[in-house]
Amino acid sequence: MAERDLTVDWEADYSSKLSTPEEAAASFRSGDHLWLPPAHASPPILEALAARRDELHEVEVRGVIVPDVGWYQESFMDAFQIAPQFGTAYDRDAVNAKIADYHPYWLVGIHKALDAGRDAGEAWAVDKVQICVSPPNAQGWVNCGGNVWDAVTTARRATTVIAEINDRVIEAEGEGWLHVSELDFAVPVDRDPLPARPEEPPDPDDEGITHYVSQLVHNGDTIQIGVGSHTQSIVERGGLDDKEDLSYFGELTVKGCVPLAERGVFTGRFSALHPGEFTATVIGNTHEERAHIVGNPVYQMRNVEYLLDPTVIARNENFVAINGALRIDLSGQIGVHTIGPRVVAGVGGHLAFALGAYLCPTGRYICVMPSTGLGGTVSNIVPRFEEGQIVTVPREISDTVVTEFGIARLLGKTVRQRAEELISVAHPDFRAELRKAMKSFYYPSGYQPEAANERGRK
Repeated sequence: MAERDLTVDWEADYSSKLSTPEEAAASFRSGDHLWLPPAHASPPILEALAARRDELHEVEVRGVIVPDVGWYQESFMDAFQIAPQFGTAYDRDAVNAKIADYHPYWLVGIHKALDAGRDAGEAWAVDKVQICVSPPNAQGWVNCGGNVWDAVTTARRATTVIAEINDRVIEAEGEGWLHVSELDFAVPVDRDPLPARPEEPPDPDDEGITHYVSQLVHNGDTIQIGVGSHTQSIVERGGLDDKEDLSYFGELTVKGCVPLAERGVFTGRFSALHPGEFTATVIGNTHEERAHIVGNPVYQMRNVEYLLDPTVIARNENFVAINGALRIDLSGQIGVHTIGPRVVAGVGGHLAFALGAYLCPTGRYICVMPSTGLGGTVSNIVPRFEEGQIVTVPREISDTVVTEFGIARLLGKTVRQRAEELISVAHPDFRAELRKAMKSFYYPSGYQPEAANERGRK
């Protein structure tokens, strides 16, 4: 994007950019690339774009969350090439049906090839970016509210910035500001940018998970908590209630984190990077939580390209990363977003925080999961991954695994020792099967480790 002149009459400039969704959609040409930062997609604008199906060819749309505006069907594939990066309820079926093209995506180095000046064969040019912001303040600045992500940093790379102007977007402190001179289209939209999400029914396994994770978090730690019902339950079930002077440095928050900050559990007192602050790129999971962060300098919104850089994460002290996964095999390989080849979720910040915690001299990476899935019929700890399973976290940096049955400590252990640790936190119904697999995979044929141990004791 070209340099913008902040000395212009911003009100006149803004007035000239006010547009309808249809006018913004009319700016698209065949072959354009559209980038949607997480939680910024505007359904009215995307619906107007989808309505141009018969006029456009090979418009590529990428985003962590790409809402379904009717284009997840074969008849739209020539006009729109949709490439989600997560695997949500919107797009999961379309990805697995091969109507949408999944984009393997790490939030670190979002536009590395473009920034490095690589040619068009490698660099994905940001022709359009669509963001959601507040109306301009008295100085002509708009704000991303409680969802910054890469909206500002990508807008400053983009050729055209299409902004949904939403009265319900709050003004938060930190790095979520853009000047109206940096926008190309300003589209007023009346919708709730933080829609209510259905409450997950309580999972009895989460009581044990919360109990064990609480033992691993200590006063003064800097922590990160990933999205998910099992990680959220750690907060909701009081796993952090008795902690003191915690700091928060994370991608996002789960419900209950802001109330803990208001009660003085998160103080940032011992934060190595941002003392006295609560730092994330998404803060607040309800309207009540977001009301606390309006204009509050304690809550600092920062861009995801900074927050998810493992070298930055590693500069924290006593850093504890807490994230959920779907599967783990006996060697310690962790699968976060697929079951076999089927996409069911996304990587998000999981790998970045696992690596950052590993690189932090006093860091710990905690992977949480219930021991079983599908109503207790399958073990989430498996002997080996099936064909097509995507490994998110390599076994070389896997660290601590928590299920409702305990804590498995993998860091520094051999594959045999890891298998023993993981079997100890597996569901009892599956331990015999896992132990049999362990003997087959990690011992000579016919060797009986129990007999060897017995001889050693004699």
